Amino acid sequence: MGEIVVERQSVSWGANPRDTEAALGWQLERVGSAAWQDWSLKFQRMAFGFAQDSGWHDPADALQWLDHHDLLQEGRAPRGALVWYQAADLIRVACSLGSGQVVGPLPCGQVSTSDLAEVSTDYVWSEPHFPFGH
Repeated sequence: MGEIVVERQSVSWGANPRDTEAALGWQLERVGSAAWQDWSLKFQRMAFGFAQDSGWHDPADALQWLDHHDLLQEGRAPRGALVWYQAADLIRVACSLGSGQVVGPLPCGQVSTSDLAEVSTDYVWSEPHFPFGH
């Protein structure tokens, strides 16, 4: 019997329309808003300056794609990284403020900041790339 070979494609993309600090500023300006409650992926995509769809159906789809392309990391998320976690049986995404803090539409129902340990102890992170964003 032959071996199964899995080939990972390399992915390249340009810079995000908004840099990390501008994206974090955009998010912090929206703290307290409940308008983004179920749209954590859309919120992050727009924070980094992409007005059009990300090409992923939802955060679970994005996480699976990132995992398939070996783009997920474990450990402390650096400032500006996307933090992927599970809450209430849903995969969600927030943005790292650094020092164990995140911002985004959190499970509380509003855009807020929180200690990541209070949101989830089981998470991975990725660079803030939206390879299909426009």
